[in-house]
Amino acid sequence: MKLRSLLYLLIFPAWEFLLMILLPPEYYVGASCLQTHPYPICSFHFSPSATFVLLVIAPFLISIILGLWKEWSELVAFGVPSLALVLIAVILLYLFDGSLISFLVPATVSVVLYSLPRIKRAERPIWIATSLIVLFILCTMVWSGTSVSV
Repeated sequence: MKLRSLLYLLIFPAWEFLLMILLPPEYYVGASCLQTHPYPICSFHFSPSATFVLLVIAPFLISIILGLWKEWSELVAFGVPSLALVLIAVILLYLFDGSLISFLVPATVSVVLYSLPRIKRAERPIWIATSLIVLFILCTMVWSGTSVSV
């Protein structure tokens, strides 16, 4: 196992955590209002902007591009499934707003994807842990953003 594999456990979740702290909810929370005066009656839901989706998938795109450029197959092997998992999570968060399905389905898919024989046995736990942490942070960001808006 290379030291680079251990950095995944820090870099990717750190990026998502920074997004959770620094990105304002306006990028991913939408409101449907029945009335605004005299008292607002609104329902808040997950409504991702293109900026939000791009910022969420940016580290995975960068890892794929860097892996292709430097010919590090390890980065590409990690980046492609992780990118797919994050996109699946965003789509499920959009479809099933506030449901645990948004976390459980991508988490199950990550365990299955990273159990494929092409991935080295020593790196599997690190990659699974990284994807689960990223999924948890992403779901927490969306769920807390919609609940705080209320």
